[in-house]
Amino acid sequence: MASGLGAEELRELYERFAPVVHRRALALLGRDADAWDIVQEVFERMLTAGAQFRREARPMTYVYRVTTNLCLNALRSRQLREPKLPEREESAALTPGQWEAADFIRHLVGRMGERELEVATLHFFDGLTQEEVAQMLDVSRKTVVRDLESIRKKAAELGRLPEEAQAQRG
Repeated sequence: MASGLGAEELRELYERFAPVVHRRALALLGRDADAWDIVQEVFERMLTAGAQFRREARPMTYVYRVTTNLCLNALRSRQLREPKLPEREESAALTPGQWEAADFIRHLVGRMGERELEVATLHFFDGLTQEEVAQMLDVSRKTVVRDLESIRKKAAELGRLPEEAQAQRG
């Protein structure tokens, strides 16, 4: 394995992170089969990019970033293939707030840039603060504030503001 990840290390990483990746992917995608596809892709990336994974200060940061990006890409692809959004049944384990945020993000796919979608996911779905989002994406807090304002503006135009965003509007 050219990446430097051995079979045992990959197995340990899978045991540690696969449930987290699956929960996150299921919440964002709403389909169990799609979530397992994302799990497989995340670990394939870990295997082929072992050095990059090891450079992360916190392995969970790498896992969340890769999982989020793969889920957003899957949502974009799905939007082209299947204009109808998935039903709620496979995401029933989500809290109402998480369901609302995931639904909000699904509606924004195709209407926003990559970073805006990442910011929306980390802030509205994961509940991270502006500072935490900035650290996760390695951008300034000011950039996150601008992105959130842009997200709220676009969402308001669509009539799709989540409760948290509506509360901050006034």
